[in-house]
Amino acid sequence: MSVRKYELLFIVRPTLSDQEVAAFIEQVKGHIGNVGATLTQVQNLGRRQLAYEIDHVREGTYVLMHFEGNGVEIAELDRRLRVSDAVLRHIIIRIDEELKRAERMKRRRQRKAARRARAASRPAREGAKGKGGGGEEKA
Repeated sequence: MSVRKYELLFIVRPTLSDQEVAAFIEQVKGHIGNVGATLTQVQNLGRRQLAYEIDHVREGTYVLMHFEGNGVEIAELDRRLRVSDAVLRHIIIRIDEELKRAERMKRRRQRKAARRARAASRPAREGAKGKGGGGEEKA
């Protein structure tokens, strides 16, 4: 199975202190490492106000993680986050498909721009040939 890239975003309850949040982040990092995935990025985005109230809570600590794995660990990680009392919400997104899609769009735009540049230069050359003669003249 190939290595896939994932993004995990979770919101920790505001009742946890900064030390407890850091300990929980280390716990999640440890779980990701134990199942064979490779953690590439961890960002504690800090305490922010929620867009809407969740369980009578209006704010939480947002944590963003990027990791690479084969997909087997996702179900277990999802289960652990779902049953954790510390987590208000979480989402795991496979981002390698999005990265591939973005690369395809970039290449497509480059090809289209190159085609436009070639098309823009052609009429100028053809127009110069047509005006100078070589065509039939009326007598």
